[in-house]
Parts: sequence; C-alpha cells; structure tokens
Amino acid sequence: MEIRQLQYFLRLCKELHFSEAAYKLGISQPTLSQQIRVLEDEVGVPLFDRIGKKTVKTEAGELLEHYASQVIQQLENAKNAISDLTHLHNGHLRVAVLPSDLDYRLTPILISFHKEFPHTKVQVIPSIDIYNEVLDNKVDIGVGLGLHSDHRLHRIPFYTETHSLYVNTEHDLADKDMIVPEDLANMPLVMYPKGFVGRDLVDRWCEDQGILIHPLMETGSATSLFQLVKEGIGATIQPSQLIESFGSLGIRAIPIKHAPTRHLEMFYHVDKYVGPAAKAFIQKMETFFKN
Repeated sequence: MEIRQLQYFLRLCKELHFSEAAYKLGISQPTLSQQIRVLEDEVGVPLFDRIGKKTVKTEAGELLEHYASQVIQQLENAKNAISDLTHLHNGHLRVAVLPSDLDYRLTPILISFHKEFPHTKVQVIPSIDIYNEVLDNKVDIGVGLGLHSDHRLHRIPFYTETHSLYVNTEHDLADKDMIVPEDLANMPLVMYPKGFVGRDLVDRWCEDQGILIHPLMETGSATSLFQLVKEGIGATIQPSQLIESFGSLGIRAIPIKHAPTRHLEMFYHVDKYVGPAAKAFIQKMETFFKN
C-alpha cells in the first residue's frame, strides 16, 4: 500500500465521483480506477460501490478513510516537525477568524508575532464556517465562538464578552445608562445578515427574551455597520469592546440588561502537529485578551 494510493483514495472519498477526483488529482480517470482496484485487491474487499453513475463508500471504505486520513495527517505532521527543526521560524500559519469584528483586535497580535517569527508567512482568513475549515485541514487554527464538545478538536477558551447597543450621539437613547431587551423590539437596526455567527447569536438571545428585531439594513462588514450608525440609519448590537475601535466616530455603547454574551475559543485538530509558530500565536492571543 503506497502513500500515493491513499491520497488518491481520500480524494475519491471526498468527491465520490471518479472524473472529478481524477481531474483534481491531475491524473486520468483510468489511472485513478486502476489504482483504486490495486488498493481493493490489497485489502481484499471493495472500497466503493458503483451504483449507476453514483459512487458510494462501502463499510470497508469508511473504515479505510478514517485510518488513511490519520496516516496522511501524521506524515504531514512529521514533515512539518522536521521543517521546524531544520528551518527555524520558517513556515506557514493559517488562521481562520470570525469576519469583521475580530479583525480590529488582531493587528497588534500580528505585529508582535511578526517580530518573533519574521520569516513565517501568516494568512488570516475570515470565515463563517471556522469549524469545518479546521476539520478539513484548510487552516491550522480556528478562532471563533465556543463549540459543542467534539473529540476531534482541541479547544482553548480565551475570552468572554457581552454585547452592547451602539447608537450615534444624537440618538434618543444616547443618554441612557442601560436599556432593557424590550427597548430593541421596534428599533431601527443595522445588523450582520442571518448566517453570520454574530447575528445568529443575537437572534437566539432575542428568542430567549421573547422579542423580535427587524433590521432595516444588513451588511457583513463591521466598518460599514458602524458608519451606518454614525449616519443615523439605525443602531446595532455588537460586542461591547468594539467601542475602543469605533468610539471616535461619535458613537456610544449602551449596556443591555441580560445582554447577549459570547464565549471565544481557539481550536485545532487533535491529530495536527502544532509547531512553535502556532504555539506562539496561541500564547499571544491568550495574553492579549487576558490583558
């Protein structure tokens, strides 16, 4: 059994289509079919069922996929560990984060990280599906809302924050020290679209409070939301600490009674090698938010 055959097999498991898998592997379909047959001959059972034009994994295929994924991941871990040993502080770090609002607090961390690891390429990727980005090995570290328990992920809780109502200084509520959830029910609001984790968190909170909100306008950018608030288009409900980034716009953050609260975590795949650069990034995140 060769590593190449396992890579071909895993690609076919992902695509479940011989032509598509062959195309993405850069080989011909007959070559892929022949390699899968060799693999099936070696394990002694079919790995896929061909039902008309559909390809489905057999029970044996499901089992081999589980173990083959571990083999390929461990091989990648070995390569990365050796690279860290022989090319100190070189490498590539990919981090998936919530879109928009976390961006404004990551810059100081990235500056500090670059000073320590000047030769490490860093990609910060905004995503609303961080969980699967990590599980699919598209990124090394995910930074997002706390997840339900998953044995495939190592999780590091690092910050909890409440939400506030942001209004411009001319708003009718601008002088209030606190508002109650009922104040939001008929208020013109600008919010993230549904499907964004920040919006979904607020919607769940509203449901718990027995209220509905009706945004006038939706955008996926924190910058544009706060610009809309500045111009008096509507108020917005966002994490309380963002006032540090947008207070200069003439915007006020008003605490909300029983406010929505989010728990932030970093997480990575338990089978993934975590090198010095990734460990340093995690440490810097914990220290920055703790302070």
